[in-house]
Amino acid sequence: MPRIQVKELFPVPDLLSMRRVLCVQAHPDDGEIGAGATVARLVQAGARVVYLTVTDGGVGTQDPSLEPGELVRIRRREGEEAALLLGVTGMIWLDFPDGGNLQLSAVREKIIEAVRRVRPDLLMVMDPWLPYEAHSDHRTSGLAAAEAVLLSGYPHACPQHLAEGLAPHAPQAVAFYATSRPNTFIDVTDTWALKLAALKKHESQFSPDNLEMVGAYLTAKAREHAVGRGFELAEAFKVLLPLQLHLFEDAWQC
Repeated sequence: MPRIQVKELFPVPDLLSMRRVLCVQAHPDDGEIGAGATVARLVQAGARVVYLTVTDGGVGTQDPSLEPGELVRIRRREGEEAALLLGVTGMIWLDFPDGGNLQLSAVREKIIEAVRRVRPDLLMVMDPWLPYEAHSDHRTSGLAAAEAVLLSGYPHACPQHLAEGLAPHAPQAVAFYATSRPNTFIDVTDTWALKLAALKKHESQFSPDNLEMVGAYLTAKAREHAVGRGFELAEAFKVLLPLQLHLFEDAWQC
């Protein structure tokens, strides 16, 4: 009798088949950096994509003359303009303070609330287990989102939402971008220019030279991800089912 492999029991969900998507980002430019071209592809395929931004972005400048409140306003405008280019139809701003002091439980509760409002098939977020990721806003936001995927279908998780008329809802899958262990590679050859145009909207974050460097790096990685796959450019994701986020030893190699 042939032995069944673990991978055969849990096939990787088809990211591009998802019709309602909640894209979580710690800061207003993270979604474009990690998944902007795929977001555009999803929209073009008929999906409704909503962005959820965890922090206000008020620390992201090296200009001491720029006040945090003004930077927050600038970054929100830039984020909205970038999202509009990609076809994003909704924006949720949690406005937690930027800068590495996020409380996991508070962020998780707000993401669970958003999941129950938006009711996505798929949640996208940066991979909190990326080796050498030094920014705790990224780690905390990613872990809070992963926990939200695991818990949002349980009525006794954040039961206060029930009183607000929000029924439990479990996404079908989570897609981690900026990951070191991808299992999904999306052909973004036709939407790459949209991603770069959206990145260009974040003028407070990228000087012209810096934008050129970031664009060159992302394009080089996209070419690497696409090698041998029959297309030119790819964005890479680790796509998992909710049940693979809890006591599942093989998640790292799925």
